[in-house]
Amino acid sequence: MTDTASTRPTAAIARLVIPAALAAAVAVLVGYLIFDAAGADFDVTMSGTESTVTAVQACLAAFLVSLVGGTVALLIARRTAQPTRTFAAIVTVAVVLLLVGPLVGADQGLTVVALEVLHLLAAAAVLLVVLPRIGTTTTSTDA
Repeated sequence: MTDTASTRPTAAIARLVIPAALAAAVAVLVGYLIFDAAGADFDVTMSGTESTVTAVQACLAAFLVSLVGGTVALLIARRTAQPTRTFAAIVTVAVVLLLVGPLVGADQGLTVVALEVLHLLAAAAVLLVVLPRIGTTTTSTDA
């Protein structure tokens, strides 16, 4: 007996990894521009060095992290019996860890809120695309 995972859902996820990452980058760009217009300064301190998060940096980070998230979703869909639950748990832990950065790195309250929202926008963009498809991966037993 062999366990095989359906490749159709993972192929659907693979085709959507880059569009999901692009959607995350666009969502972050829109959010960035809104918070920038509202007065967020996007000044952060990381490892004792002060810098300003630019729109390009925010979009690029969202794109790259979303690519990693999509790749993780593919691996989970192929190798676990409960991919939806596993992926949701991993994303939850990752988002909680990512939300700590703005709390300790930004001084301006609006910047903290802005960066927290941008993190959530990027995660939501990938989750909205990947979660409905990851759960359709089926495992069957062949004799």
